[in-house]
Amino acid sequence: MATTALRSSSAALPRIVARDFQMLRIATAGRFAYPQQTCARFSSFSPRCYTKPAPISKRLSHSSLSSSWLRKTGPAALLTRAHISPTTPSPFLPHSNNPASSVQRRAQSHFPRGKTEIYEYHRFGGRGGGRGRRGGGGGGMMWHYWDQYWHLIVGVGGVGVGFYVWNLEEVPMTGRRRFNCFTNAQELIIGQQTYEQMMQEFRPKILPDHHPDVVFVRRVLARLISPEQLQDKEMEELKWEVHVIHDPAQLNAFVLPGGKVFVFTGIFPICRDEDGLAAVLGHEIAHVRAHHTAERMSSSILSMIAIIAASLFFDVSGNVSSMMFNLMFNLPNSRTQEAEADEIGLMMMAKGCYNPEAAAALWSRMMQAEKISPPQIMSTHPSSRRRLEAIRGWLPAANVVYEDSGCGITSSYVQDFGQALGSFGW
Repeated sequence: MATTALRSSSAALPRIVARDFQMLRIATAGRFAYPQQTCARFSSFSPRCYTKPAPISKRLSHSSLSSSWLRKTGPAALLTRAHISPTTPSPFLPHSNNPASSVQRRAQSHFPRGKTEIYEYHRFGGRGGGRGRRGGGGGGMMWHYWDQYWHLIVGVGGVGVGFYVWNLEEVPMTGRRRFNCFTNAQELIIGQQTYEQMMQEFRPKILPDHHPDVVFVRRVLARLISPEQLQDKEMEELKWEVHVIHDPAQLNAFVLPGGKVFVFTGIFPICRDEDGLAAVLGHEIAHVRAHHTAERMSSSILSMIAIIAASLFFDVSGNVSSMMFNLMFNLPNSRTQEAEADEIGLMMMAKGCYNPEAAAALWSRMMQAEKISPPQIMSTHPSSRRRLEAIRGWLPAANVVYEDSGCGITSSYVQDFGQALGSFGW
């Protein structure tokens, strides 16, 4: 009989406490009083707080109730005491017409007279804890930090927003608004450091200055960076240097901040002539003119802050946050910069009296040369097809620049002269 009563009482206690918790939550409109708690941090962002369940175990020991269930809950549960008058029936514990009412009477018979102690059972709603009215998981952790450090969060957030707005600027050639917190001098320092690294890596493959390919690149570059072309004092003061790297497998070229030009020999078959090379160099010089390197460094700072905040407030892995921000912010911003460089470079080659139609032909050949290209959503560059479509949309404006620069008349004279020489068999 004693064993049977013990088992029935122990089995009924969890159901009683769970039902009492639900009734108390309704009666108090979701507000809970938190006593002094003992907190233990089991991970970097997931503290667990609980009160020591020894008092209730001691009080219920005489009523043949097992306290093992209370001990097994450990840090996953919270026992909170609420005081009520013994003369007022408890609205939270079972009474008549309930098989468990004997358990209530036997438990209350051992409490001191004048006041009855009732333990409210509160289970944390998921990883990270949190108050019952706000749920658990990452949201509970977010509200936990907000309750503790809201004044610090508001202050730092206000300073961050002010810093962001203060460093907004427009790209002069396109009018696009962007965040940039690096000066031109700082960008030049980064460019010089990168230049030294590139020279150490590719020095054995760099062609000498008298090589025909180097002379070819310098001739095209001279027309693109002429003072009439740039009309930018900072760009004119740069020390431009050309380095041609012998690597037929690399279809690439780039220009570092500071005017350091690198061209791989593998791009020459795609360019075919000076107009094609002007399209490539115009695109790369446009990155320098628009200070895209400084913009990328500024964006990386914003991404780092956002990743740390997401890992802290939502209790998610830093790798997951980094991947999400890379897909949603960094990669789209990089594709925007590439499209902007295409537009600026097209206008530069048109103003330098290079046929802008050659840019469309270049990307058509580039699209054919590409074997495998990643999906655009996972790429830093727009696809060749999209770039070709965008360039065709800019061609009318580029042709106007080409004609206004007097290049159309010169090219027509050259064409007529060539036809005349051909008529003489030359």
